[in-house]
Amino acid sequence: MKLHLVNDEKIINRTIDIFEEVFPGENLFVVTNRTGAFKWVNKRNNVLSRSEFQKSKSDYTFSELYIHLLNRRKMDIINTLSLHNVAVYWIIWGLDLYNKLLAPKGFQIFAPTNSSCRQERKPWNLLGLLKRIQQRHEAEDTISFVKDKVDYIVTDTTDNDYSYLLKYYPELKDKIWKDFFYYPLDVILGPELIKSTVNGTNLMIGNSASATNNHEYVIDILSKLDIGNRRVIVPLSYSGKKKYVESVVRLGKELLGKNFEPLLDFVPLSEYNKMQVSVSVALFGNWRQEAIGNIIVALYLGAKVFLSPVNPVYEWARSHGLVVYELERISQQDIDTPLEDIVKLRNREILSSLYTKERMIRLIKDLVE
Repeated sequence: MKLHLVNDEKIINRTIDIFEEVFPGENLFVVTNRTGAFKWVNKRNNVLSRSEFQKSKSDYTFSELYIHLLNRRKMDIINTLSLHNVAVYWIIWGLDLYNKLLAPKGFQIFAPTNSSCRQERKPWNLLGLLKRIQQRHEAEDTISFVKDKVDYIVTDTTDNDYSYLLKYYPELKDKIWKDFFYYPLDVILGPELIKSTVNGTNLMIGNSASATNNHEYVIDILSKLDIGNRRVIVPLSYSGKKKYVESVVRLGKELLGKNFEPLLDFVPLSEYNKMQVSVSVALFGNWRQEAIGNIIVALYLGAKVFLSPVNPVYEWARSHGLVVYELERISQQDIDTPLEDIVKLRNREILSSLYTKERMIRLIKDLVE
């Protein structure tokens, strides 16, 4: 049996389907941040809440354990299990690597204009100081756990995450790297949209209300350009804190006026993808790996994608031959001129070779070989 420790997230249903297709009847998924009903994950016979698993875990014998995003709750669960002859895989999501492990060691994830952490960074803020000390201790505990319990480090899409982990924690150099991704384009887009290309002039900022999207940083940059009557779509319905969302909406309305369109209500994936077809310019202010699904969809559909070069995703994209642009150097001509057809085609060809259901299945098989 293969044990998967997951969060109640939208992509997990797709993950369950594909793992079950590869290894039918061999998977048990435990939604560790729920003791009762789930918000996103569909309840099935092989999907348990944390409390359900705690009551029945002695009934199972596991050969592999997959940690889909590493956090304290999952570590605590694993510490109650016998891992004799169990291969343990940590599949990096971004938050667990950059926020929890690299940031305490000095990796910058927030732009200086980010309202969510501006107050905390002030030298006289004692609570902020105590929080940073606590984060360093938690990072040390996590690394000790990884050294003792984890056999394989698995990257989601951006393979250079493994290099960044070893750069800050060289003591993990003996951990074996494996490749994986959660975003098969043919599944996400479906048979209709997989053939589509960008047909609008809208702009989009970020993918969620997560503060590491650095929305205010992007809004300030964009406000210096003439965007005419183009819509600036800003998804803010997923993740993030209310206070941060309010700050982003306030600044967006102030600097971008009627062009600013925050998405405050959840949009189903099919509708969200159709909206992405209208976006010719996608701007991501993230300084860490994040929003990778949105980035590869935007590139596949033919949008101009702007990333900060401090973001490891920029380095990853360029290393694979994808054409992306520097956010901090965006110009009026950049937003007024569509991506050239030859560049659109090249980006699509690269992504079509990398992010298919067929390759995802192959990588899942490779995890255990």
